[in-house]
Amino acid sequence: MARYQFEDNLRGRAAEFISALNAAGINGLLVEDSIREYAVKVSISIAEKEYGAVAVYYSPKSDSYSMKTHELKDKSIAPRLEECWQARQATPDQPGARYDIYVDGSFINGATGYGVVVLKDGKVADELSGPVEAREVNDTRQVAGELAAVKEALNWCLERSIKEVSIYYDYLGVEKWATGQWKTNQALTRDYARFVAAFPIKIHWRKVDSHTGNRWNDRADALAKQGAGSNQPGAPSPAENDLLSELIKKTDAWIEFLMVRGVDAQFDRVYNEQFARVFIMQAEAAVGVFDLYNTRKKRFSPYLHNFRDGELKLRIEGLWREFRSSDET
Repeated sequence: MARYQFEDNLRGRAAEFISALNAAGINGLLVEDSIREYAVKVSISIAEKEYGAVAVYYSPKSDSYSMKTHELKDKSIAPRLEECWQARQATPDQPGARYDIYVDGSFINGATGYGVVVLKDGKVADELSGPVEAREVNDTRQVAGELAAVKEALNWCLERSIKEVSIYYDYLGVEKWATGQWKTNQALTRDYARFVAAFPIKIHWRKVDSHTGNRWNDRADALAKQGAGSNQPGAPSPAENDLLSELIKKTDAWIEFLMVRGVDAQFDRVYNEQFARVFIMQAEAAVGVFDLYNTRKKRFSPYLHNFRDGELKLRIEGLWREFRSSDET
């Protein structure tokens, strides 16, 4: 299973690029330990001569790819690499869209909610959230929300004639009851198993660990909390719930911005639904921490710490100002 959200996308594009390189008499090899959320490296050589590596970047915002040659030791080969890249770009993509759906449930102050994040080819296509009626919960707490999330996700797919989907979950019963590996001992699980079995959709079940930094699982959890609190006094307003979504999107764009400028950055996770942590990396090690806050009082406010190199910290601060300037124009 892919470690990073867009790893499969990057591997696919890199493979196409390598095929074009090979056709031109250039050896290209995927550097396995270089894979990150938005980038992967391809080493370049001809016969016994090593030219270094190029980086392939993916932009979720524009659903596009770019190839950078700034890390080559010998840039004399750069024009030939550009030709190979452009040749790959001219090849149209034919396969159908890929759908990945993250589901979660939540139980807060006696109320249960569900949350769903739908990704189409790695980009957010939709988000679903809502409460689960108390009569359906029947003392099952968040479990009813987990199962309701799957039902809502499958209905979403059925309405759009989607035939195949990967569903990511953190509660094991989501898959075990649906596939018959666990006995359905109560009405809630029996109805759920029958519901899933009746759908003409091929499902790939993917288990993820909860609260370990998977951004889409964290987002589904936040939506489930929103659904559980939607009918309660003092529930967060839609604007407050949107803060987390804005934070995730801004962090994605910031990491992409850094990657394109040759800075290796790695997303950690969202903490307390208030700030996203990004590690600044060098030689596979974290050399600084960039925390991005997004609350009503701190709108996209960065906090940089644990930097070993003062000049690197100053550079990241400068890049953040550049990013915000370009982001606001």
